[in-house]
Amino acid sequence: MNLNAIFSQMGISTSMTQDVTLLLVLVLISFIFGMFIGRSRLITVLINTYVSFAILTVIPETYLTDYTTALLIFFAMLVVLTIIGKKMFEISISGSGPDFLWRVFGVSFLEILLLASITISLMPKKAALIYVSKTAYDYLASPNFQLLWMIAPLIGIFFIHKKLNR
Repeated sequence: MNLNAIFSQMGISTSMTQDVTLLLVLVLISFIFGMFIGRSRLITVLINTYVSFAILTVIPETYLTDYTTALLIFFAMLVVLTIIGKKMFEISISGSGPDFLWRVFGVSFLEILLLASITISLMPKKAALIYVSKTAYDYLASPNFQLLWMIAPLIGIFFIHKKLNR
C-alpha cells in the first residue's frame, strides 16, 4: 500500500504524507510496545530510558565514533537495564476497565515519542532527513521539543496517577 500515492490523489503534499505516515507508524509502534511491554514494565522502561540517555551523555566522545555507535550503546544499555532491572523499579500502571488501555497506550505513545526524539537527535540532520520530513525533524529534534519529549511522559504519568487516586 503506497500511502504517498493515496494521499497525493487527495491533494496532500509529499511532506505532509511523510508526517502522517510517521504519526501512523508511531501510533502503531506505541500500541504494540504498550501491549508487548505491558503495564507492569512500562514505567520501568521509561526510567531505564532516562538512565540510558544520561549515561550516554557522559560517555567521552572518543568512544562515540559516529552516531550509529551512540545509538547502539543507547539501545543496548536500555535493553540490558530493562532485563536486569526487573526488581529495581517495580512501578506499574494499575487499574482496569475501559480507561486502562488508554492509560497504557498514552504512556507508551509518549515513551515512543521520547525514544524517537532521542534517536533522531543523535543522528546527523542529513541522515535523519532520509527517514523523516523537515517538519517532523523539527518537532522531534529541536532543543525545545527535545525538552518537551523528555518531560511529557512524566507529566502523563502524573496525570494518570492523579486520576487514579481520586
